[in-house]
Amino acid sequence: MTESVSFDQAAGYYDQTRALPDELMDVLLSRLVAEIPRQGRCLEIGIGTGRIALPLTDRGVRVVGIDISVEMLRRLIDKAGRSAPPVAIADATRLPFRDGTFTSAIAAHVLHLIPAWKTAIDELARVVVPGGVLLASKGAELTVEWQVKVRRRFFAEAGDPPWPPGIDTMQELDHEMRGRGATLREVEDVRSEGTSSISELLNALEKGIYAACWSIDPDTRRRAGGATREWAGKEFGDLDVPRRTWHSSDWRAYVLT
Repeated sequence: MTESVSFDQAAGYYDQTRALPDELMDVLLSRLVAEIPRQGRCLEIGIGTGRIALPLTDRGVRVVGIDISVEMLRRLIDKAGRSAPPVAIADATRLPFRDGTFTSAIAAHVLHLIPAWKTAIDELARVVVPGGVLLASKGAELTVEWQVKVRRRFFAEAGDPPWPPGIDTMQELDHEMRGRGATLREVEDVRSEGTSSISELLNALEKGIYAACWSIDPDTRRRAGGATREWAGKEFGDLDVPRRTWHSSDWRAYVLT
């Protein structure tokens, strides 16, 4: 059985909580398409609900997807109907494809969820042709001080459960890929700016919306949320006031050897 994190429990709310604004999503997709070879098929590991794959398919990319979450794949098929790309229930560390099946691959917000992420890279290097492209992103990074401090305090109050099980930074992946002889290109970042409040962030953490919370039982989440609210009131003042947010999601294009 895989030790990778399954998103079965998040299938019902995943799209609502992970989506970029439409205009930024269009920019990101255009940048990804520019990196994907025009010929051949593209494998997405952790395809999920198709948040990336479905609009890429609409743009003419021949996507094939795998995921360990049955519920996420079910949501993808419900959304896409007959236009859904081919998908399979499979583990990224044991891909059910022959060598050199694809000319490109995508690992969007998934390698931090895979303890054996280097094995997943082995498999991607096996099924993608030499000279093919791997597009990868760890996922949105919190860069605003108040968000970083509140999250850090919440998880400290919850006992600091180990997280993430896979890569922690894109620099880790850069180092690994360079060691494998890959050429690295940074894809121009798409950044999302908005507002939120400390109360909204703590509500989401207490509900367990984020995967980093799933190993924490509900009672512990509530206790951690209460303690963090008390601390944050002294540290920041009004917990309901809108505060600036700024999320970035670094993408890389690795040309494989």
